[in-house]
Amino acid sequence: MEREMERVRERESEPENYYDFMLRWKMERSSQRQEGQVLFKGKELPWEQTRHGLGKMYTGPANWHRVGAPGWIVTRTGMEKIRRGKHSHTGGGVLFYVLEGHGCTVNNDMRFEWRRGDLELIPITRYENVHQHFNLDPGQPCGKLVVRFWPFMEPLAYETRQVDDSPDWKGPRNGKLYRPEDFVPETARVRGYDIDLKGPPATLLDDLLRRRDEWREQMSKAKMVIEEKERPLERNRMGLYRWYIHPSFTDVGCRHILFWTQDIPPGSRSGQQKHQGSRVHYVVEGKGYSLLNGVRYDWEEEDLLIVPIRKGGTIIQHFNADPARPVKLAVAEPNWYDILGVDMACGL
Repeated sequence: MEREMERVRERESEPENYYDFMLRWKMERSSQRQEGQVLFKGKELPWEQTRHGLGKMYTGPANWHRVGAPGWIVTRTGMEKIRRGKHSHTGGGVLFYVLEGHGCTVNNDMRFEWRRGDLELIPITRYENVHQHFNLDPGQPCGKLVVRFWPFMEPLAYETRQVDDSPDWKGPRNGKLYRPEDFVPETARVRGYDIDLKGPPATLLDDLLRRRDEWREQMSKAKMVIEEKERPLERNRMGLYRWYIHPSFTDVGCRHILFWTQDIPPGSRSGQQKHQGSRVHYVVEGKGYSLLNGVRYDWEEEDLLIVPIRKGGTIIQHFNADPARPVKLAVAEPNWYDILGVDMACGL
């Protein structure tokens, strides 16, 4: 017996190998998804004055370790002055849902105007997106829900650097966070973009170049502001949807994140759906609750609900608890479907 105990102690003290490390790491990730936070109370989150402008953070790198579906960067902006700061996006792929106000964005040499209910996009491009937001009704509230998904951004060498500060920023200027005044985007010096492909592809590599050319052609004509008034209300199995980005849409500036709004009439409910998770819901209007695998989460305006990623998926359903007022949810999820399948290892 003593010899057996000694052998057990020897095995327990053995250094961890790469395989055991990976087993433990995957189990820890699974536990986080099972137990992680899914509801964020917007009115309890502080507004912060940053060098770029007024905003609040719902989820991002600082709290991914305790979120049921990590990877999302979701913030909310506010603005009453004429402008926010100016900064650059390498890579692009950012969505702005207009919650209030009327304004415009200047992205490089393009100007886009938007209003409440519209969705503004920063496209995924070969060049740097240098942009700035303006309030066209100064003194009136102007705010957006900003949605990014990091697993799609890191492969694009994504980076944000400041160019000019918000007029409300009174803090110091940290030079390391800014583009130099004589900055020229690295992409302007990179060669190899103009490989000419004529005729049908002769090789599989040429087929990739054909896809590249088709994508560029689509992006050259794509909408960078999707207006609410242009999107019809769809009645489907889950209720009332207004689609802004869908896998079948090829005329929009971003396609890596799906986006829609869902209306729930007073005292009513949505359909019920089984879903893998990593779907975010921002409460634009109203109050109510959601059932996630039978667990109730009560929400109100400005709250954020994230459906967790779990083995076997999550059964979700939303309820409007107000007999007099409708609910409006702004919903986003990664567009995994063309690469991982619609079932997403759980069945939709």
